[in-house]
Amino acid sequence: MRRNFFLPLSLLAACLVLLAPGAFCVPIDCAKAATPNEKTICSDPTLIQADARMDTLYNVSLHFVAMGTRGDLQDQQPIWIRQREACGTRKPCIRAAYKKRTAVFEAIIAHAATFGPF
Repeated sequence: MRRNFFLPLSLLAACLVLLAPGAFCVPIDCAKAATPNEKTICSDPTLIQADARMDTLYNVSLHFVAMGTRGDLQDQQPIWIRQREACGTRKPCIRAAYKKRTAVFEAIIAHAATFGPF
């Protein structure tokens, strides 16, 4: 039963993301990559993919949390970006940063799929 519910919930989340342009986290624009960290990410397809995945999960997660938690997630994102930037050009560090941050959003979405925001 829960698996059958997850697909409609995911589609609803995607629609909500499209309806709330102010909530978006901006993925790295590789054409404008300025820092060594961003250039390293843009030079590695798996890191670009990790950035896109994290960005998508972040934006979906914002729709499954209460307003206070939403603000906390938004406030934490620039902090996380600074932590990722501190990795410099070390790809294992960057991968670990994405993995850790993505896990936060996956947990939020899994909780919503199980218990619902409704």
